[in-house]
Parts: sequence; C-alpha cells; structure tokens
Amino acid sequence: MSTATRRIALDRRVCVVREGRIDIRPERGAILGSLLGLSVSVALFVAVALFASDLPAGALAAMLLPGLVLGPFSAMAFVHSVLGAYVIIDAKKQSATFQQGVLGLGLGTVELAPFWKIDRLEVQDLPLGEVTPKGPPPLLDLRAWDIVLVKTSGKQISIGQVVAANAPDLLDEGFGRALDAAEAMSALAGKP
Repeated sequence: MSTATRRIALDRRVCVVREGRIDIRPERGAILGSLLGLSVSVALFVAVALFASDLPAGALAAMLLPGLVLGPFSAMAFVHSVLGAYVIIDAKKQSATFQQGVLGLGLGTVELAPFWKIDRLEVQDLPLGEVTPKGPPPLLDLRAWDIVLVKTSGKQISIGQVVAANAPDLLDEGFGRALDAAEAMSALAGKP
C-alpha cells in the first residue's frame, strides 16, 4: 500500500484509505446539519438572554426548551461528523471495528471482527425495492451495491453502500468505487 491517503466516496459515507488503516467516516458535508443545529441553539439562548426582562416566562420557556434539546444533540452530531467513524479496519490491531452512530459519537464498539474471523469481503447487489409510481415514470433508475464483510461463522456485516444511476458510464463508475473500496479492505485484512 502507498503512503498517500485515498478517499473513496460511498453513499453518505467516505472510505478513507491510509497505510495500515481504513476508516469509513461521515462525509465532510455532514458537519453542516450539526452546525446549523448548534447555531439555532445558540441563537435561542442569546434571544432568551436578551429578552429575559421583556417577555413572559412562558415565552422564555418555549424558547429555552428547544435550545436545551437541540444543543446537546447538535454538539454530539458535530463531534461525530468531525472525529467519528462507522467502521475502522486497522492492520496494527488486526481487526475491523464497527462502531455506534451519532448518539454514541461513533466511539463505542457494536461489533468486532478480528482478521482471523473474516472469511471474505464481497460486493453484493443491493435490492432497492419496487415502487409502483402513480404519476409519470421516475426520472432516474438507480442501482446499488453493498460492501459486505463475511465472517467465518457466515454472519454478513454491511460496511457501506454505493448507489449509482443506471446509465452505462455512471454504472461502471459506481461499481468501480465499490470494488476499489472492497479491494483496499481486502488487501489490508489479507482476505479474498
């Protein structure tokens, strides 16, 4: 593996490939929602402080309560989008660690797969489901692939997905991204 860092775009996630480690993290754009929530929360607190003497207690409480709920959740989402990861595959630890989502800040382990318990990695077709539209036909036909870690016990754990439009150029590009990510993980774990 080279020492350069590669970023492979997945669906709502990004696969960051470094020497000896692969992280499946939130996209960089995931920070925007949490920043918006934090700014709304701060604005509510500032409004309560500025208008504390002018507004009745009921109105102040109606402004303060959403800020008290939105603030901590937005702060946790911000920390997760900056520091958190969904999956960490580490050659030094010889394991793939599947971590909690936003409420757990991406720090607690949900599933641990040591390299010796990994049978293989697969890129599987991901069924998107059938929808019968009532109006005109859909403008975009989509295709999706799931990168799956298969343990020696037969248990399958989804690592990430790639979704692409069902057009020849875009289809090849989407499948190529899924295959690149799976091959990088496979090479790091030493599994087919």
